[in-house]
Amino acid sequence: MAESQFDGPGLFRGLLCVHGVVTLGVAALAAWPGGREVALAALAGGGIATVASGWAGFQLWLHPGNREPSRAATAAIRAEIGRVVIVLLLLWLTLKHWPVAREGAPAMMLFAGFFVVQLAGWVWLARATGETQVDSNRNG
Repeated sequence: MAESQFDGPGLFRGLLCVHGVVTLGVAALAAWPGGREVALAALAGGGIATVASGWAGFQLWLHPGNREPSRAATAAIRAEIGRVVIVLLLLWLTLKHWPVAREGAPAMMLFAGFFVVQLAGWVWLARATGETQVDSNRNG
């Protein structure tokens, strides 16, 4: 497997930059056919993914107490649990306090924006850490 070309802070900044750019891109693409409410819903979905990934990335790569190898596993568990809680809480707050996000195209773009931004982050992380390399002996 190839070694990562980024260190912890570099992974954090890169992930958040990818999330931000893709969030704005999805919102801009959604605005053209769907209008203001649809674009805002896509922006909210991407924002939720960005905030949650920001928490997880901070826990994994920036938190000073989690840099020790002995704390890596518990840091990863805390990061994932926190990310899931943040996503659920922000989605609940969005759907509760913004009625437009519960109907039709805005609802679809809220979730589509979230998933597209999340997927873009995963792809970027896989490429940045060299996880896309496949060992030819692995598949027989």
